[in-house]
Amino acid sequence: MKNLFTKVLLLVVVLLWSGSVLLGQDGGSEATVAEEDKSKIRFNGLGRTLINRTGIEGDVVQADTNTIDRLTDGEFLLDLAVNATPNKTSEVQTIIRLRNEFGGFFGAGMSVEVRELWARGIIADFIKYRVGDMDVVMSPYTLFSPEEEGFVNEPAVFQPLKQVIDYEQFYTDENTRRLQGGKIDFGLNFGTILEDMEVSSFIARIRGTDFFTIPNRLIAGGEIDFSTVTFDDSLGIKADVGFNLIHTFDDLQSGNAVTGIRNTVYSVDYDVAILDKSNLSLNLSGESGRSEVMRSERITDVDGKEENVMIEGTDQDDTFMDVGLTFKLKKQKLTISAAYVDVGPDFFSTGAQSKRVEFADNEFRNGKTFYDRIGTDRELRRVSVFDLSRDRELYTFRTSDQLMAYDPRYSNTLPYGDATPNRQGFKFGVHYGADTDKIEAWANGAFLSEIRGQGTFELKDFSLIKAAANINVHQFLGIKNMIRATLGVQLESTQRGGGEFEEVDLNSTLVDLGLEVELFPQFDLLFGAKLFSSEGRDYVPVLTGFNDIQDFPAPFIADDQETMLGLGIKYEFKKDIYMTLQYNHFSAELGADNPNNYEFQQFFVLYNMEF
Repeated sequence: MKNLFTKVLLLVVVLLWSGSVLLGQDGGSEATVAEEDKSKIRFNGLGRTLINRTGIEGDVVQADTNTIDRLTDGEFLLDLAVNATPNKTSEVQTIIRLRNEFGGFFGAGMSVEVRELWARGIIADFIKYRVGDMDVVMSPYTLFSPEEEGFVNEPAVFQPLKQVIDYEQFYTDENTRRLQGGKIDFGLNFGTILEDMEVSSFIARIRGTDFFTIPNRLIAGGEIDFSTVTFDDSLGIKADVGFNLIHTFDDLQSGNAVTGIRNTVYSVDYDVAILDKSNLSLNLSGESGRSEVMRSERITDVDGKEENVMIEGTDQDDTFMDVGLTFKLKKQKLTISAAYVDVGPDFFSTGAQSKRVEFADNEFRNGKTFYDRIGTDRELRRVSVFDLSRDRELYTFRTSDQLMAYDPRYSNTLPYGDATPNRQGFKFGVHYGADTDKIEAWANGAFLSEIRGQGTFELKDFSLIKAAANINVHQFLGIKNMIRATLGVQLESTQRGGGEFEEVDLNSTLVDLGLEVELFPQFDLLFGAKLFSSEGRDYVPVLTGFNDIQDFPAPFIADDQETMLGLGIKYEFKKDIYMTLQYNHFSAELGADNPNNYEFQQFFVLYNMEF
C-alpha cells in the first residue's frame, strides 16, 4: 500500500508539472470542453488536513472512570479529479481519494478509493446524456434534499466544518440528491404560444441487492417544463408549467426477495407571472400532485413462470397542494410571499422526504464521532447543535422507504421539509436586500396544524418563525477592511389540548450570532455563538412499514440549554485555499441536577485547498 501511495503521488507531481490545465471539481462546462486550446486530460481536486482535539468535562465525568477525557483525531486527504475529453462531444471524470487517518504511519490507516466516476456528452448536437454519478433535483415534493435542522444563519466561525460535511455528503445549494445511474436532457424551441420545452429523465439504483432477501431498489423519473411567450407586453404576463413523475421500485428478479415496494409521485408545478414590470412583479406559483404506495409480491405459477403482482389491501394514496403569491419591489429589493399548503397524512415521497440527518441508531449510521455514550451507565448521548454542526457520521445522502426519525427539539413543524405529511396551513416569507448591501435580512415561517390526529382525535398546532440578518458594518463606518455581523433566530412551538395523556406543549429557540473582522487583507478574526433551548413535552410515534404507527412510547421530555461559543482566525492564501485555527466551547445542561450535564472543549486546525 505504501508503494502504491508513493507511485500515485509521484504520478500526480509529474503530471501537474507538465502543465495540465486545472479546472473546477465538476470538470468544466459542456460549452468549453471542445476548445482546441484545452488539454485533453486535466487535473483538479481538493486537499484537506483536519486535526481535532476534543475534551469532555462537567457533571457526567465526575464519577465516571471509563470515559477518556481527551480525544485526538483527524485526517489527511487528497481528492484527485482526472478529467478527460476524448473528443468534442464527450467528457469523462473520476475522483480518486487518498486518505490517511491522523496517527497512521507507514501506510497504517491509509485508504485509496474512487469517490466519483461519470461520463457525459452530446448526441447529434441535441440530446445531453450523463452516466455514473450525478446530482439530480426536481421539485420539493418529488425529488429534493430538504435542508437539515439546527441552522438559521450559520456564523462564519462554524462554517468550515459544516462545509466539510456538505462536501462529503454531496450536498449543494440547489438541494440536489446524489444518485448513480443515467440521465438524458433535451429541449425544443417553438414560435407561438409556447416559447420552449425542456425534457429531463433519469434512472438510478439507490440500493444494491444482497442476492438473498434484499432486492435492488431503483428510482426513475423525469420532468417536462414548458415556458410560454409573453401574452401581454404591457403587463408581462407569461407562465412556466412543469409535469413531474418519480417512481421508486424494487426489482424482485434480483436475489430471492418475494416482496417489494412501489412508490409513485406525480405532480404539476407552475409559476405564472401575473404582472412583471421594471419596478415590481406579482407571481402565482405552486405545485399539486398525488403519491401512491403499494407492495408487490413475486409469485410462481404451476408452470414455474414468475411474475410480479400487487398485494391487495396495501395501497396508500394521498394528495398535496401548495399554492401561493410572490410580490417583488425590484428597486427596493423587497420580496414578500405567502402560500397555503395541504399535504395529506398518507402522502409519501421517497425522493423528497428522506432527511439528511440520521437521528436513529440503525445500520445506516455509526455512533457519533465525539463521545457517543457517556456517564457510568454508558447512556446514549442525545444529538446536540455541536454534533449537527460538525459530525459527518450523523449525515447521509441515502433515500429511505419510510419516514426517518427526527428530533422534535430542532424541527417539529416541517421535519421533512415542504413535503412533511399531515400538515395544512399557511407559510410566509420576506426578503430584503442583497449580500453586498449594508443590510440583508429575511424571515420565513409557517403556521400549520395536523390534518389527522395521531393516537387521538386532538390535533397538534405548529408555529415556526425564522429570521436572519447580515450587516456589513464596514459600509456604515466607511472603512475598507470588512466587518460583518450576522444574526439568526428560530422560534418553534407545538401545542395540543386534551387530557393528561394527550396534552403537548413543546417550545424551542435557536439563536445564531456571528462576527467577522478583517484585521489584514485575507486575514480574518472570527467570533460566533449558537444558543439553543428546548422545554416541554411531545409524543413522537414509532413508525413501521410505510409510515404505519406501531406504538407511542413514553412522552418525549425536553429541558435543554445548549451553548456553543467559537473563536478563531482564518487566513485565505487565495480563493478556495485557506487555513483556520479555532477553539470551540460547548455546554449542555439537560435539566436541574442532571448527572449527565457535560461540556466539550475542542481545538482544531483545518487546511483546505481546492485546485
